[in-house]
Amino acid sequence: METKEQILNNALNMFAKSGYTAVSIRDIAKTVNIKESSIYYHFRNKQDILDSLVDKYESHIKELTNMLQAAMPDTDSMRPFSWDWLRKYYFEQYLFDTFCNQMMRFLMIEQFHNENMRSLYEHYLFDLPRKIQTGAFMMLTQFGIMNEQQAEESGNAFFSKMTTLTFQYLLNGELTQAKKDAFCEEAFAYIDRIF
Repeated sequence: METKEQILNNALNMFAKSGYTAVSIRDIAKTVNIKESSIYYHFRNKQDILDSLVDKYESHIKELTNMLQAAMPDTDSMRPFSWDWLRKYYFEQYLFDTFCNQMMRFLMIEQFHNENMRSLYEHYLFDLPRKIQTGAFMMLTQFGIMNEQQAEESGNAFFSKMTTLTFQYLLNGELTQAKKDAFCEEAFAYIDRIF
């Protein structure tokens, strides 16, 4: 792994545990095992590290959103309806992804200290997931599985359930395989109940 990536990964790990203000450039350099001055070869300052992390997160989310939308079945495709895309793109590549999980934890901490981070917290932990999840249920109207009112109500209920499970299993203590498995089990049991 390149030094720049190590700096970003280690900084995020510390930010996600302690918050932005509690971590110094010296702390980051120590965990990467480099001199403090070496960080300035890659980043102007600590804010530049934060900005780079946010840019990387936003880029990852945009890419995943595009892949997710492409993976959703539509009425013109010959693919039968399936929830596999949910596990592959939303669970595996977002909620369970170490980088994304740490960014969510970091946003949870920093929402209280930084207006921009609070805005990102609301967007990426609530607004965008709600839009994607309710959009998936609206897509079911194209298949005749439910009407628009049912889709909207089901989408909002599903969003509430996924948010609860995310906070219960994925943003609470260490992210383990057992927690990921429990999250999936409850999420798919919920999907089975509503269909």
